[in-house]
Amino acid sequence: MKNNYKNIVILSIFLIFLISTIAITVGSVSLSPFHVWKILLNKLFHKEIFEIEWKKTTEMIVWNLRVPRILLALISGAGLSLVGILMQALTKNSLASPYILGISSGASTGAVISIVIGGIMGFNFSPGIGAFLFGTLTAFLVFYLSGKGSYSSSKLVLTGVAISSFFSGITTFLVTTAKSESQLRGAMFWISGSLAGARWGQIAPLFLTLLISTILTYIKYRELNILVAGDELAETLGVNVSRLRLFIVIISTLLTGFIVASTGVIGFVGLVVPHISRGLIGSNHKRLIPCCLLLGAVFLAGTDTLTRVIFKTQEIPIGVITSIMGAPFFMSMLRKNSYKFGG
Repeated sequence: MKNNYKNIVILSIFLIFLISTIAITVGSVSLSPFHVWKILLNKLFHKEIFEIEWKKTTEMIVWNLRVPRILLALISGAGLSLVGILMQALTKNSLASPYILGISSGASTGAVISIVIGGIMGFNFSPGIGAFLFGTLTAFLVFYLSGKGSYSSSKLVLTGVAISSFFSGITTFLVTTAKSESQLRGAMFWISGSLAGARWGQIAPLFLTLLISTILTYIKYRELNILVAGDELAETLGVNVSRLRLFIVIISTLLTGFIVASTGVIGFVGLVVPHISRGLIGSNHKRLIPCCLLLGAVFLAGTDTLTRVIFKTQEIPIGVITSIMGAPFFMSMLRKNSYKFGG
């Protein structure tokens, strides 16, 4: 497993560089990889290391559009995968993810409410803030309702599915009442999930949130390993299960809220990537967390880049593609009954 882990880390880092290069060069306007890297180095070092031999529009496409997009894909993929790990440790069920538990749907509803009702009533309320607030509300609602009576991971997942359906219904209703084409386009962005709106202003806050969440989660890898084995054993071994659950809910909600506020709903990343990672390197969170972050970044960035290569002249929402890929995976896990672990 150790050698497997090292190989996966090295391969993932290589793939991130490869995918990033391809992502920046391909699209409706194809660019030279040599020009791309020269532009990036000039920008990063804030001086003309390489003589400018490209059009100004080329530099704008690379730096203002494609670099933020690939960074948003990498950060969001890693973040959603980390949330998947935390949710699955909490529920001891590998079907758990921010998408399945309804957090993403709730956040999407918050964004659409901001767009549609805000447009009707004439006030300007940020969809990102709406997404974050409703994502937080949904998370606590799911955990509150599933915690009534005896706690079980299956009850939590089913509550999440019910809440997700409820918010999806509200979102669909709001979309049908949209008064303008701009409102409709804005609402569809949040429902479908897209990286097309990536801007530099989103990258630093999102990266900082991911970095802090990763550090805090990694510090608790031993407690997460014990929690997966069962609540009673965890309590016996000195783990404060209630406090650890609260920590998981807060980190998961914050990270999901920030991601959905930037990308809309991108489903199944937090389900698929942790499951694949466990199959490759085992369930020890010391290795699982870094591996999942890297594979999540590769998965989402690779999926988005492949979609852009195939559909060069058309913008296909990334959430649509991940749902098409993830739904069969979800059904296969149900069929094999391979979603429970721990005590």
